[in-house]
Amino acid sequence: MKTTLLTNLLFSMALPIFAIPIIRRQDLQPFTGALGGATATSVLNSGDATRPFSVKGDTFVNIGAALQRSCDQQFNACADLANNPSSGVTFSVSDCQTQLDQCTSTDQGVTASSAAAASTASTTAAAAPAASACTPA
Repeated sequence: MKTTLLTNLLFSMALPIFAIPIIRRQDLQPFTGALGGATATSVLNSGDATRPFSVKGDTFVNIGAALQRSCDQQFNACADLANNPSSGVTFSVSDCQTQLDQCTSTDQGVTASSAAAASTASTTAAAAPAASACTPA
């Protein structure tokens, strides 16, 4: 019984030491259109202060360039679907161009400061679970 109490006490005191930060990778791309299921590539915080924005592993100095790459990649995926007769889609590349224009215009409202704020807010520390108190019977 004493061993159980002592073990629980030591375990509950040690847990906060081992709490590790959790980084939620929030997508900074606001456009949600997806012709044929082709979504805009995620724009994430790279963790690099000099090139803070990442799109499929490529990093960018500013949010505008990252968002544009994301929209361009979506356009390419959409156009690939439209040009593939076996894909079964009923839209054309011109529809993909319209979607690209919509994606680009949606991204105009995203500024570096709003992206940085969203990126910073996405980092949180994990709370250690509380150990249950054990009382002798």
